[in-house]
Amino acid sequence: MTDVGRVRSANEDAYVIAGLQRSIIVHDSSPAARGWFAGASAGTLLIVADGMGGQGGGDVASQVAVNTVVNHLLNCMPWAVVSMTAPNAHSPSLPDVREQLSVALVAGDQTVKSTGARTGTPHMGTTLTMALVLWPVLYVAHVGDTRCYLFRAGKLKRLTTDHTMAQQLSEISAEAIDPASHLHHILWNALGASEDLPKPEITKLELELGDVLLLCSDGLNKHVTDTQIVTVLTEGLSSAARSAKLVELANAAGGSDNVTAIVAEAVHLADKTP
Repeated sequence: MTDVGRVRSANEDAYVIAGLQRSIIVHDSSPAARGWFAGASAGTLLIVADGMGGQGGGDVASQVAVNTVVNHLLNCMPWAVVSMTAPNAHSPSLPDVREQLSVALVAGDQTVKSTGARTGTPHMGTTLTMALVLWPVLYVAHVGDTRCYLFRAGKLKRLTTDHTMAQQLSEISAEAIDPASHLHHILWNALGASEDLPKPEITKLELELGDVLLLCSDGLNKHVTDTQIVTVLTEGLSSAARSAKLVELANAAGGSDNVTAIVAEAVHLADKTP
Protein backbone atom coordinates (compact mmCIF):
# COMPACT_ATOMS: atom_id res chain seq x y z
CA MET A 1 0.00 0.00 0.00
CA THR A 2 1.24 3.49 -0.83
CA ASP A 3 -0.42 6.78 0.03
CA VAL A 4 0.32 10.48 -0.43
CA GLY A 5 -0.32 11.15 3.27
CA ARG A 6 -2.14 14.07 4.85
CA VAL A 7 0.27 16.91 4.08
CA ARG A 8 2.10 16.37 0.77
CA SER A 9 0.49 17.24 -2.54
CA ALA A 10 2.14 14.41 -4.50
CA ASN A 11 3.42 10.91 -3.80
CA GLU A 12 7.17 10.59 -4.43
CA ASP A 13 7.42 7.00 -3.19
CA ALA A 14 7.76 4.08 -5.59
CA TYR A 15 7.62 0.34 -4.99
CA VAL A 16 7.89 -3.01 -6.75
CA ILE A 17 6.63 -6.48 -5.82
CA ALA A 18 7.82 -9.04 -8.38
CA GLY A 19 8.39 -12.74 -8.88
CA LEU A 20 11.58 -13.98 -10.55
CA GLN A 21 10.96 -16.65 -13.14
CA ARG A 22 12.77 -18.15 -16.11
CA SER A 23 10.72 -18.14 -19.30
CA ILE A 24 10.90 -18.79 -23.02
CA ILE A 25 8.64 -17.23 -25.62
CA VAL A 26 7.83 -19.43 -28.61
CA HIS A 27 7.28 -17.46 -31.83
CA ASP A 28 6.46 -20.50 -33.91
CA SER A 29 6.81 -24.27 -33.73
CA SER A 30 5.74 -27.58 -35.20
CA PRO A 31 2.97 -28.41 -34.59
CA ALA A 32 1.93 -24.77 -34.83
CA ALA A 33 1.92 -23.15 -31.41
CA ARG A 34 2.94 -19.87 -29.88
CA GLY A 35 3.21 -18.62 -26.35
CA TRP A 36 5.24 -18.71 -23.17
CA PHE A 37 7.00 -21.55 -21.44
CA ALA A 38 7.52 -20.59 -17.82
CA GLY A 39 9.80 -22.29 -15.33
CA ALA A 40 9.39 -22.64 -11.59
CA SER A 41 9.56 -19.55 -9.42
CA ALA A 42 13.17 -18.55 -8.76
CA GLY A 43 12.58 -15.92 -6.09
CA THR A 44 10.87 -12.72 -5.03
CA LEU A 45 11.93 -9.09 -5.36
CA LEU A 46 10.61 -6.29 -3.12
CA ILE A 47 11.68 -2.62 -3.44
CA VAL A 48 10.65 0.62 -1.74
CA ALA A 49 12.12 3.97 -2.80
CA ASP A 50 11.43 7.41 -1.35
CA GLY A 51 12.18 10.25 -3.77
CA MET A 52 13.39 13.71 -2.77
CA GLY A 53 14.15 16.89 -4.65
CA GLY A 54 14.56 20.45 -3.47
CA GLN A 55 13.66 21.59 -6.98
CA GLY A 56 11.11 18.82 -7.49
CA GLY A 57 11.59 15.59 -9.33
CA GLY A 58 11.47 13.26 -6.34
CA ASP A 59 8.78 11.15 -7.97
CA VAL A 60 10.91 10.86 -11.11
CA ALA A 61 14.02 9.98 -9.11
CA SER A 62 12.37 7.13 -7.21
CA GLN A 63 10.77 5.63 -10.32
CA VAL A 64 13.94 5.95 -12.42
CA ALA A 65 16.00 4.31 -9.69
CA VAL A 66 13.55 1.44 -9.27
CA ASN A 67 13.37 0.85 -13.02
CA THR A 68 17.17 0.86 -13.34
CA VAL A 69 17.69 -1.55 -10.46
CA VAL A 70 15.03 -3.96 -11.75
CA ASN A 71 16.50 -3.80 -15.26
CA HIS A 72 19.97 -4.56 -13.90
CA LEU A 73 18.75 -7.54 -11.90
CA LEU A 74 16.83 -8.87 -14.90
CA ASN A 75 19.70 -8.59 -17.35
CA CYS A 76 22.85 -8.94 -15.23
CA MET A 77 22.12 -10.94 -12.08
CA PRO A 78 22.65 -14.74 -12.24
CA TRP A 79 19.52 -15.42 -10.14
CA ALA A 80 18.09 -17.75 -12.76
CA VAL A 81 20.62 -20.46 -11.86
CA VAL A 82 19.17 -20.84 -8.38
CA SER A 83 16.84 -23.62 -9.57
CA MET A 84 19.82 -25.62 -10.80
CA THR A 85 21.67 -25.79 -7.49
CA ALA A 86 22.17 -29.18 -5.88
CA PRO A 87 18.91 -30.43 -4.32
CA ASN A 88 20.59 -31.11 -1.00
CA ALA A 89 22.35 -27.75 -0.80
CA HIS A 90 21.62 -25.84 2.38
CA SER A 91 21.07 -22.60 0.47
CA PRO A 92 21.45 -21.32 -3.09
CA SER A 93 25.00 -20.65 -4.18
CA LEU A 94 25.13 -17.70 -6.54
CA PRO A 95 28.31 -15.92 -7.61
CA ASP A 96 28.95 -12.30 -6.66
CA VAL A 97 25.39 -11.53 -5.53
CA ARG A 98 26.52 -8.86 -3.06
CA GLU A 99 28.68 -7.21 -5.71
CA GLN A 100 25.88 -7.29 -8.27
CA LEU A 101 23.40 -5.74 -5.84
CA SER A 102 25.87 -2.94 -5.11
CA VAL A 103 26.41 -2.41 -8.84
CA ALA A 104 22.65 -2.26 -9.36
CA LEU A 105 22.33 0.55 -6.81
CA VAL A 106 25.28 2.44 -8.29
CA ALA A 107 23.64 2.11 -11.71
CA GLY A 108 20.48 3.56 -10.20
CA ASP A 109 22.48 6.47 -8.82
CA GLN A 110 24.00 7.21 -12.23
CA THR A 111 20.62 7.12 -13.95
CA VAL A 112 19.05 9.45 -11.38
CA LYS A 113 21.92 11.91 -11.86
CA SER A 114 21.79 11.81 -15.66
CA THR A 115 18.00 12.18 -15.62
CA GLY A 116 18.24 15.12 -13.24
CA ALA A 117 20.82 16.84 -15.42
CA ARG A 118 18.67 16.31 -18.50
CA THR A 119 15.46 17.57 -16.89
CA GLY A 120 16.93 20.55 -15.06
CA THR A 121 16.54 19.04 -11.56
CA PRO A 122 20.17 18.21 -10.69
CA HIS A 123 19.58 17.81 -6.96
CA MET A 124 16.85 15.22 -7.11
CA GLY A 125 17.56 11.93 -5.41
CA THR A 126 16.00 8.92 -3.74
CA THR A 127 16.44 6.33 -1.07
CA LEU A 128 16.06 2.67 -2.03
CA THR A 129 15.68 -0.51 -0.01
CA MET A 130 15.52 -3.84 -1.80
CA ALA A 131 14.82 -7.36 -0.52
CA LEU A 132 15.82 -10.17 -2.88
CA VAL A 133 14.55 -13.56 -1.67
CA LEU A 134 16.21 -16.62 -3.21
CA TRP A 135 14.64 -19.06 -0.81
CA PRO A 136 15.74 -19.49 1.87
CA VAL A 137 18.33 -16.74 1.48
CA LEU A 138 17.41 -13.08 1.85
CA TYR A 139 19.63 -10.32 0.50
CA VAL A 140 18.86 -6.75 1.57
CA ALA A 141 20.47 -3.90 -0.39
CA HIS A 142 19.94 -0.46 1.06
CA VAL A 143 20.74 3.23 0.63
CA GLY A 144 19.05 6.01 2.62
CA ASP A 145 16.41 5.83 5.37
CA THR A 146 13.77 3.56 3.93
CA ARG A 147 13.72 0.45 6.09
CA CYS A 148 13.50 -3.33 6.05
CA TYR A 149 12.28 -5.19 9.14
CA LEU A 150 12.21 -8.89 9.95
CA PHE A 151 9.40 -10.14 12.23
CA ARG A 152 10.20 -13.59 13.61
CA ALA A 153 8.72 -15.48 16.55
CA GLY A 154 7.03 -12.39 17.94
CA LYS A 155 10.13 -10.17 17.74
CA LEU A 156 10.75 -7.26 15.36
CA LYS A 157 14.30 -6.66 14.10
CA ARG A 158 15.41 -3.84 11.82
CA LEU A 159 17.76 -5.13 9.12
CA THR A 160 18.79 -1.70 7.80
CA THR A 161 20.50 1.35 9.24
CA ASP A 162 19.17 4.85 8.60
CA HIS A 163 21.80 6.70 6.56
CA THR A 164 21.06 10.04 8.22
CA MET A 165 23.28 12.53 10.00
CA ALA A 166 21.36 11.88 13.22
CA GLN A 167 22.09 8.16 13.10
CA GLN A 168 25.72 8.82 12.23
CA LEU A 169 26.15 11.17 15.19
CA SER A 170 24.39 8.78 17.56
CA GLU A 171 26.97 6.11 16.69
CA ILE A 172 29.90 8.29 17.72
CA SER A 173 28.34 10.23 20.60
CA ALA A 174 26.93 9.14 23.94
CA GLU A 175 24.36 11.92 23.76
CA ALA A 176 20.89 11.11 22.47
CA ILE A 177 19.79 12.99 19.37
CA ASP A 178 16.57 14.97 19.82
CA PRO A 179 13.80 13.14 17.91
CA ALA A 180 12.70 16.52 16.56
CA SER A 181 16.17 17.38 15.22
CA HIS A 182 16.41 18.26 11.53
CA LEU A 183 19.43 15.94 11.38
CA HIS A 184 17.00 13.02 11.11
CA HIS A 185 16.04 14.35 7.68
CA ILE A 186 19.56 14.91 6.30
CA LEU A 187 20.84 11.92 4.34
CA TRP A 188 24.56 11.28 3.88
CA ASN A 189 23.89 8.33 1.57
CA ALA A 190 21.36 8.34 -1.28
CA LEU A 191 20.96 7.70 -5.00
CA GLY A 192 21.50 10.97 -6.84
CA ALA A 193 21.29 14.26 -4.89
CA SER A 194 25.10 14.65 -4.63
CA GLU A 195 28.30 14.11 -6.60
CA ASP A 196 29.38 11.30 -4.28
CA LEU A 197 28.86 7.67 -5.18
CA PRO A 198 26.39 5.82 -2.95
CA LYS A 199 27.66 3.37 -0.36
CA PRO A 200 25.24 0.42 -0.52
CA GLU A 201 24.64 -1.52 2.67
CA ILE A 202 24.23 -5.24 1.89
CA THR A 203 22.89 -7.80 4.37
CA LYS A 204 22.45 -11.55 3.92
CA LEU A 205 20.57 -13.98 6.15
CA GLU A 206 18.48 -17.15 5.99
CA LEU A 207 14.71 -16.95 6.29
CA GLU A 208 12.43 -19.41 8.06
CA LEU A 209 8.84 -20.33 7.36
CA GLY A 210 6.60 -17.91 9.25
CA ASP A 211 9.00 -14.98 8.89
CA VAL A 212 7.45 -11.67 7.88
CA LEU A 213 9.30 -8.91 6.04
CA LEU A 214 8.24 -5.26 6.18
CA LEU A 215 9.72 -2.71 3.77
CA CYS A 216 8.62 0.89 4.29
CA SER A 217 9.38 4.51 3.57
CA ASP A 218 10.12 6.78 6.53
CA GLY A 219 6.60 8.17 6.33
CA LEU A 220 5.64 5.04 8.27
CA ASN A 221 8.22 4.95 11.04
CA LYS A 222 7.86 8.71 11.65
CA HIS A 223 4.42 8.02 13.10
CA VAL A 224 4.10 4.29 13.84
CA THR A 225 6.03 2.74 16.72
CA ASP A 226 7.68 -0.66 16.73
CA THR A 227 5.06 -1.83 19.23
CA GLN A 228 2.27 -0.82 16.87
CA ILE A 229 4.03 -2.56 13.97
CA VAL A 230 4.29 -5.79 16.00
CA THR A 231 0.59 -5.59 16.88
CA VAL A 232 -0.41 -5.26 13.22
CA LEU A 233 1.95 -7.97 11.98
CA THR A 234 0.68 -10.35 14.66
CA GLU A 235 -2.93 -9.98 13.57
CA GLY A 236 -4.33 -12.74 11.40
CA LEU A 237 -4.73 -10.55 8.34
CA SER A 238 -3.50 -10.93 4.78
CA SER A 239 -0.23 -9.23 3.89
CA ALA A 240 -2.13 -6.65 1.82
CA ALA A 241 -4.48 -5.90 4.72
CA ARG A 242 -1.55 -5.50 7.13
CA SER A 243 0.15 -3.10 4.71
CA ALA A 244 -3.04 -1.05 4.45
CA LYS A 245 -3.49 -0.96 8.22
CA LEU A 246 0.07 0.28 8.78
CA VAL A 247 -0.48 3.09 6.26
CA GLU A 248 -3.78 3.92 7.95
CA LEU A 249 -2.03 4.21 11.33
CA ALA A 250 0.61 6.55 9.88
CA ASN A 251 -2.06 8.82 8.40
CA ALA A 252 -4.11 8.78 11.60
CA ALA A 253 -1.03 9.94 13.53
CA GLY A 254 -0.43 12.93 11.24
CA GLY A 255 0.55 11.58 7.83
CA SER A 256 3.27 14.21 7.47
CA ASP A 257 4.93 12.39 4.57
CA ASN A 258 4.19 9.94 1.78
CA VAL A 259 3.93 6.47 3.26
CA THR A 260 4.53 3.09 1.64
CA ALA A 261 4.50 -0.36 3.24
CA ILE A 262 5.12 -3.82 1.79
CA VAL A 263 4.41 -6.85 3.98
CA ALA A 264 5.52 -10.30 2.80
CA GLU A 265 5.23 -13.57 4.71
CA ALA A 266 7.09 -16.81 4.09
CA VAL A 267 4.47 -19.57 3.91
CA HIS A 268 4.00 -22.96 2.27
CA LEU A 269 2.22 -22.73 -1.05
CA ALA A 270 -0.33 -25.35 -2.08
CA ASP A 271 2.41 -27.44 -3.69
CA LYS A 272 4.48 -27.25 -0.49
CA THR A 273 7.17 -25.16 -2.17
CA PRO A 274 8.19 -22.17 0.05
